[in-house]
Amino acid sequence: MDNILNLIQSNRLEYHEKRNQLAYAAECSLPYPAISATASKLLADGVLCDIFEGHAPYRPRYILPDYARYLKQGSEYLAIQPPTDLYEAVNALLILYRYVPSITSYPVYLGQVDELLEPFAASVSTNELDKLLRLFLVQIDRTLPDAFVHMNIGPRDTLIGRTLLRLEKELKQAVPNLSLKYSSETPDEFALLALDTALTVGKPYFVNHEALSKEVDPDYGVASCYNTLLIGGGSHTLVRLNLKNLAASAASLEDFLADKLPLAVRALAEVINAKADFLVEQSRFFETSFLAREGLVRLDRFTSMAGIFGLYECVAQLSDGQRLGSDDRALELAETILSATRRLLKEQPASYCAGSGDALAFHAQSGIDSDQDVTAGVRIRIGEEPDLIEQLRTAARLQPFFDAGASDIYLFDQTAQANLSGLLPLVKGALREGVRIMALNRQDGELVRITGYLVKRCDIEKYFQGQPLREDTVKLGAESVANNRILERRVRKL
Repeated sequence: MDNILNLIQSNRLEYHEKRNQLAYAAECSLPYPAISATASKLLADGVLCDIFEGHAPYRPRYILPDYARYLKQGSEYLAIQPPTDLYEAVNALLILYRYVPSITSYPVYLGQVDELLEPFAASVSTNELDKLLRLFLVQIDRTLPDAFVHMNIGPRDTLIGRTLLRLEKELKQAVPNLSLKYSSETPDEFALLALDTALTVGKPYFVNHEALSKEVDPDYGVASCYNTLLIGGGSHTLVRLNLKNLAASAASLEDFLADKLPLAVRALAEVINAKADFLVEQSRFFETSFLAREGLVRLDRFTSMAGIFGLYECVAQLSDGQRLGSDDRALELAETILSATRRLLKEQPASYCAGSGDALAFHAQSGIDSDQDVTAGVRIRIGEEPDLIEQLRTAARLQPFFDAGASDIYLFDQTAQANLSGLLPLVKGALREGVRIMALNRQDGELVRITGYLVKRCDIEKYFQGQPLREDTVKLGAESVANNRILERRVRKL
């Protein structure tokens, strides 16, 4: 019980942080879901990692409510009538956000906000719209202090979308995360506004809407870091496979592909399914939540996510030092490993995964703060990045293997913001060639994209000074900066 008392007595944790960590400690006092000795050993050895989800899942890790349905029908549980103007629509969304759980205890998906609110835009004056949306963003930042809270806009140009981009640039808040679904119907003027905002505050992501609509579903959302999941659904869990550690256990490439990888993928699926079974059958979230009762989420639109990371190191170990991003042989080997992993994964049993065709969803996991000497997802190791075109080419070859999210981060100096019309064709070309999600930022920006989320530089400094902070994700970001060379990414000129 000493750990419980230490949490209660901590002078570095605010009340809500203590509450969340005490809940996690209570959950972990229960036994882990039943899994085989092989899977348990791979977890203990760090080949598999459940990202500290706890032992007894009682809510899905990621939930993407159908906010459009909510605004259309209202909510009996929340005593909310369908809104008739922008004030009521914003109020209705802010109320529901407080009731949407996730692994972080905050909602990881706020909806396709421009489409949700655009029908109400004409109900207020221009000044009212600006002030109301400004307060909407401030309210989200102050009451949902977690950088995994994620909002979507696009692909169409809307008054709400343009206003949100302008306000994000002015407010410079880490919360919410933001994605622009980009497609051929996105006007250049709107895309340029998004680029200008991205270089200032590190968001929005540029998302390949046409590719993801085909691969996932037209009715998808981007949630948390950059997870692509069905609206009205989500993911029960996310467990990841450390390809670097797995490769270290292999005697050769042949041993890795024929023995070690199949064994690890079977164990990965076993752990995932044990967690999904517990959530659905024992904690019975879908039988008890008003979100399911009112049709805002449906079990048949959920999946579970299998993530991988450490591909860069895995390739180097299995190819006598070939470097992903610099050597063609390394890229070919990376494709071989991803192809085999995806094929094996899709062959495994998948509990309650109707939202991805009754197969586990494949994800390039972005890393966590405690990772050391291992690269996120399928990215190139920080400090080893090739020229920009080669990095984009590599991402375009690797990201299409994933149906549940993959991204990369591109850092520019001030020349890019002065030449947005030159940057836009580069973004268009990357998406056209196969890149699924890309983040852009400036090296001197106040907001730092850590992996899939943003943290303010000033908050990182406050964390290391021991000051209590409002946003839970600052600790994760600060430790990632210390452990993973986040501030040493290659800077591009344009």
